[in-house]
Amino acid sequence: MRSFEIETLTLPCIREIYARRMSADFPPDEIKPLGVIERALARGEYVCYGATAGGELLAYAFFAQVDEPGGMVSLFDYYAVRADLRGQGVGGRFLKALMAGPLRDMACVLLEVDDPDFAPTPAERAVCERRLRFYLSNGLRDTGVTAEVYGVAFRVLALPVGAMPDPAETRRVYAAVYRAMLAKEVFDSKVRIF
Repeated sequence: MRSFEIETLTLPCIREIYARRMSADFPPDEIKPLGVIERALARGEYVCYGATAGGELLAYAFFAQVDEPGGMVSLFDYYAVRADLRGQGVGGRFLKALMAGPLRDMACVLLEVDDPDFAPTPAERAVCERRLRFYLSNGLRDTGVTAEVYGVAFRVLALPVGAMPDPAETRRVYAAVYRAMLAKEVFDSKVRIF
């Protein structure tokens, strides 16, 4: 099993991941414009980490974040393991290392996972269910909150850092992260939280 280090990714590295990897790792309707990420980074409302070994990027995690009265709240924006390393435990180890390292002092860490109930085909439902099982088996918990963002249906999960937020608090902090990232009219038209 490969060992790795967690690094905070630089803007050039983030741009390279965006240009070379994200289109293979995520559906096109889930990839936001690079300018949105860059502006959030500049405001201190975004952070990106990589699992690296020998200068090689094995996995990456991008987070939107907002400073709330109870502390920093983070939302996994993108999380991916290099395609040739999937199924080898790298993703779970990276997730646990993030929880024990850079995420340990967060007030709340949320993650969206595609809701299998809204998958358009049986094959896509199977992929969504596999992702959901991965996150649940690696310590995340279902908050009972669902959302639709830019037409994509999500279940909202939480990492076990601090106290598990109740559904009302989850909806509030989830909305706070998106309100920080999006203009009011975009938030109002593109984000629905249930």
